[in-house]
Amino acid sequence: MRFPQASLLLAASMGAIVHATNVVEVDLVFPRNETYAPTEWFPVVFAVQNVESAELLNFRIICHLYNQDDRNNSFTRIQDLRWANWSSADPYLAYQHFSDHFNTEGRWLLKWELRWQSCDVEALTNGQGLGGMFEHYYAWGTSFAISNSAPRAFDLVAATANSTCPKDQNAIAINVTDTTMQAPSSVNWSDRDTCAVTTNSTTPAPTPDPCRVAISADAAASMSAALRERSCDPLRTVNPPDDCPADDESVAQPLAVLGASWLLAASGALGFILMQVWRFI
Repeated sequence: MRFPQASLLLAASMGAIVHATNVVEVDLVFPRNETYAPTEWFPVVFAVQNVESAELLNFRIICHLYNQDDRNNSFTRIQDLRWANWSSADPYLAYQHFSDHFNTEGRWLLKWELRWQSCDVEALTNGQGLGGMFEHYYAWGTSFAISNSAPRAFDLVAATANSTCPKDQNAIAINVTDTTMQAPSSVNWSDRDTCAVTTNSTTPAPTPDPCRVAISADAAASMSAALRERSCDPLRTVNPPDDCPADDESVAQPLAVLGASWLLAASGALGFILMQVWRFI
């Protein structure tokens, strides 16, 4: 079968076309099914592993947080990774700090949804126009609690260190081939004219292991620094902390910011990690 405008990997030793498969894994790294002390700011962290093959998948993560003791204290946020700078680091960490929700006791349910796209090979091969993309969906969740009885507030380094949880379903592995095709930009969430070919559901993928992603002390410190920088920005917050630097100090060494809301952060346990900051609430 000939793929129009496809990029194919050739195996020189065999003289044959090989569709190499790369596994992209998306993980919920934090929180986990544990109890944490009340805190003014609470992070939710996702990771994407094998970023080289992730770009054309047009990832979107929808995060729902439900307070099981207070139905009025629930909210939803969307993490849009369609134009993420995937070449910066691997794994790619996306996090958001939530305020004013986790400073009192409560039982919480976090439900998250991953949506992505891939090529509809049959439609594109047969020139069926707008039927050029498949839309995929995965959803799972975890529960956690905020309690005054917890010994201390969350510790991202300790919570993600030296752990494995290969049966945890808060992760998904996607088989992505080295084949790409041209598709109508009108059906591509990123307005591209290129899409990725993934293998079908009968092709086994490695068992995902979200606990394999560890957050280093440097990475956690960078997240805290980013939070403070943003909290002290008078254009982004109404009530900045009392210990914010003076205006001349705050602009002396600004953090590198991508666009209006994205931050490039420091290294993690698996190498230099891109921290992408979701907009604060």
